[in-house]
Amino acid sequence: MMDTFKADGCLILRDVLTGADLHGVENLILSEVHKYVPEATGINDRVWVDHAIKHPDTISKMYDAVRDADEALRLGQVASLVDTIKSLMEEPMLYNKVPLRIDVPFVNKELAFWHQDDFYVQGNARELTVWIPLQDTKAHHGALSVMKGSHKSGPIPHTLKVGKKTLPEGIFENPVNIVEMNRGDVLIFSSYLVHSSNLNVSDAIRYSIQLRYSDASAGAHSSLMKGVSRV
Repeated sequence: MMDTFKADGCLILRDVLTGADLHGVENLILSEVHKYVPEATGINDRVWVDHAIKHPDTISKMYDAVRDADEALRLGQVASLVDTIKSLMEEPMLYNKVPLRIDVPFVNKELAFWHQDDFYVQGNARELTVWIPLQDTKAHHGALSVMKGSHKSGPIPHTLKVGKKTLPEGIFENPVNIVEMNRGDVLIFSSYLVHSSNLNVSDAIRYSIQLRYSDASAGAHSSLMKGVSRV
């Protein structure tokens, strides 16, 4: 496992989270969905998806309501995940800031194009991101793309301005892998791994959680990610 992570900068864990692990977050989202579409029976009910497409402001309100939720933070304490994290860093600390993305079909306004998390998080050299989809996530759902091995370059300057985005330059000749995942899988990657979201062209919303861990033994933590919990 460590050899794979050192070589690729990322690691896929299959079936590491159970339905019971994910129900807390899903129920929280559904409670917010019911504020707008009371008849919805799930977080990808067709009536709710159609409403979200027609009313994009709803997604912004929902994001503000569910971000950093305890239900999401508790996923970072699941023993099956923590055991792997502890094999990759000496003293893991979980950031209390937990983004939960809600990517509506065919909307690219908030698409996270090619970047390193380190550029935005500004933490230490041994930080990890754990990306957790709340549904099966294939290429057409907007699965993540990664450049395996790109973490070995360390921090890459992000100097290419594309609209409101700032992207790295000089890396796009590298091979790209689309990481298809199922509900219950997690993708762990170095904060230096170059990766990108892809456009969701399915008929469902792509929900995903981002947990971030920092190694206490590596020194200062990010000033942008205040608050950590020991795992």
